[in-house]
Amino acid sequence: MKDTSKKVITRIGKGVISTVLALAIGAGGTAGYFFYSKNADMTIRLNENKKHQTFDGWGSAACWWAQKTPDEETRNEIARLLYSKEGLGLNIYRYNVGGGYDPDKERVENPWRRTESFYYYNKENGRWEYDFTRDANAQAMLDAALSYGCIDTVVLFANSPHYSMTVSGMASGGTEAYTSNLREDAYEAFVDYFLTITEYFLDKGVPVKMISPINEPQWSWGGDWVGQEGCHYEEDEALRLLHLFAEEIEKRNLPVTLCAPESGNIGDTTKRYFENMLADETIRSKLGTLAYHSYFSDDDRTAKAKLGAWIEKNAEGVPVAMSEWCELPCINDTTSVQAALRMARVICQDLTCSGVTSWTAWVAVNQHGAKRPAAGEDFSDGMISVADDFSEFYTTMRYHAMGHFSKYIPAGSVRIGASSAIYPLVTTKTDDGKTMFSTSVNYAAFLTPDSNTVLVVVNEGGERNLNLRTDRAQMTVIQTDATRQEEAVYEGAVQEITLPAKSLVTILLK
Repeated sequence: MKDTSKKVITRIGKGVISTVLALAIGAGGTAGYFFYSKNADMTIRLNENKKHQTFDGWGSAACWWAQKTPDEETRNEIARLLYSKEGLGLNIYRYNVGGGYDPDKERVENPWRRTESFYYYNKENGRWEYDFTRDANAQAMLDAALSYGCIDTVVLFANSPHYSMTVSGMASGGTEAYTSNLREDAYEAFVDYFLTITEYFLDKGVPVKMISPINEPQWSWGGDWVGQEGCHYEEDEALRLLHLFAEEIEKRNLPVTLCAPESGNIGDTTKRYFENMLADETIRSKLGTLAYHSYFSDDDRTAKAKLGAWIEKNAEGVPVAMSEWCELPCINDTTSVQAALRMARVICQDLTCSGVTSWTAWVAVNQHGAKRPAAGEDFSDGMISVADDFSEFYTTMRYHAMGHFSKYIPAGSVRIGASSAIYPLVTTKTDDGKTMFSTSVNYAAFLTPDSNTVLVVVNEGGERNLNLRTDRAQMTVIQTDATRQEEAVYEGAVQEITLPAKSLVTILLK
């Protein structure tokens, strides 16, 4: 019987108006000329013979929210929405290995962002010991997610070393910004601690494929701001730690690789961390994927293309993962179609410009966000927004954005060629009055393991017609816009279709 004390809500998106430009680009050429248009028609040509990266799948982090899930019913419903075939079908699960906290020192105010560690101080015998009955809610959430059969990859990740191994005695960073909080004498202890926990999950039969002991090493993590766990690492410090991890993984003969360094941006700092890792033969031998986060580049195709070109030239044979993104700062209400479009734009550009082999959202579930400026608006950054006690929760428009990809482009799909002679642009104004230009139409195409073709088109501009050049004969069109969520709007022979203003469309071709 349904628990009427909980409300699972479906919410409808709101449209956003923007000005649209169009940029004419010759096939294979460079930027040509600009002309104003709110509805420039497009032709997209699909080339199944042009193969790019093989895709490993879609995921999200269980950081913080999993430990708050209150009961079996709630866990199963959220697991169904995220990790089942009738839901998003996510196959990558990021489990947070929390650094714990000393109640007498902890400065993180939000209890959601404090973690319970498996490693604790036993006051009775005066020793640090492991207790794997801890973090029980988060472990139960992982078990519920695994029960649906979609997850093939679990990544264990840490935002910080255990607090007992830090300079400040806190997992929330050092007392000085931009200073590593891992004690000089605790590098080996951190490696042993993390891999002992890894062995526990492997012994349970959890499909741990990668471990990620470092998170956004270039950020300050400490000083006056301690909103969550974190630890800064200079490039040499990160290299030293990852080298020790690689050595110990080999020594213990563990079937895991490194996901690193979880860079917080895609700028020059990222390349330096990447270069150091790739130059270290021991690290490279255990490197499962280079990992970056797509923050602060939501509108910057050029930066992502430069990173992708650098990786292709310098990291041949090493996969690259976009392992964390959410809207930051979060300026779109959870019900706004623009929230879905922004997320889908980032996904498309990470796929096509950077060439990522997996794409993982930040938190799958988060607290209802601050209501500003009008009552009723929710600025949660999760794909599911929840009350603190989980008494109500609902899927956001970002959930549907992910669905346009994860439901139709499974692991094992191969990105194929897709091109158009017209690249419409959209203009926006920044807070300081500057005009920003970004592509208002983004798209990515894949050949799936069952030999079908999937094209996802993100239209942030006005209504426009779309023609496809493809050898396929039949098509199904799934659409999300201001009034629809993943609704099938056409099934039949391949033909010209209309892309509504502010819409996200997935086209299945057979």
